[in-house]
Amino acid sequence: MCGRFALPDNRESIIEAFDIATNIQVEPAHLLTPRYNIAPTDQIPVVISNKGERNIASMRWGLIPFRTDGLKGRTAIDKQGKYVNTPINARAETVDSNGSFKRSFEKRRCIIPAGGFYEWKRNGPTKIPHWITSSESPWMGFAGLYTWWKSPDSKWIPSCSIITTSANDFMEPIHDRMPVILPEGAYDLWLNQDTQDLSVLKEVLVPYPSVKMKAHPVSSLVNKVSNEGPDLINEVQFNSPTLI
Repeated sequence: MCGRFALPDNRESIIEAFDIATNIQVEPAHLLTPRYNIAPTDQIPVVISNKGERNIASMRWGLIPFRTDGLKGRTAIDKQGKYVNTPINARAETVDSNGSFKRSFEKRRCIIPAGGFYEWKRNGPTKIPHWITSSESPWMGFAGLYTWWKSPDSKWIPSCSIITTSANDFMEPIHDRMPVILPEGAYDLWLNQDTQDLSVLKEVLVPYPSVKMKAHPVSSLVNKVSNEGPDLINEVQFNSPTLI
């Protein structure tokens, strides 16, 4: 799965890396500021295509199902008053058949920018957080899906989910799943809402090449979502006191 990631670079870097239209105004203004501990239900920047032009939208991380009757804090509730799961991840293997994601896969695809992501590797009785990035670029583009939910007060709220796939050889010792990291050459295909051949889309939902990835252990301070700052992605030793 992918349950935490970061945007450790500035607004200009994101706009250049993802070829965003330069005339857009991103709201809220702080959306593209560096962030080092992005967690589920946070508002995140998402790249979408509008008439062939790439824009950035702010979306809730965690897809709000259509059957949701309301949100209570960060929790979705259905019409029977039961808690509703708002998935942060969608499995590549079933994204075209799972009713929760099928329509979004067909028509509402997006790219979620990330400088890297965190995953926890078991080390005896403990789990050590790792910062995982591309060895070739400061940015990754996660394959994502989004949808719109109309709240009881008639406000349209966009939300999104990151597609995951099986781990490559590099990731396997750390975790058995990983986000789908799209090659830059697949960005236009993925964002094109007119693409009807879903089999072509499925072909890009594969593990990223192991040789293009790197990782190192980081402080367990990242375990607490309220912790923030560039120190979270700094490498530490396994025996460091910050890991206890």
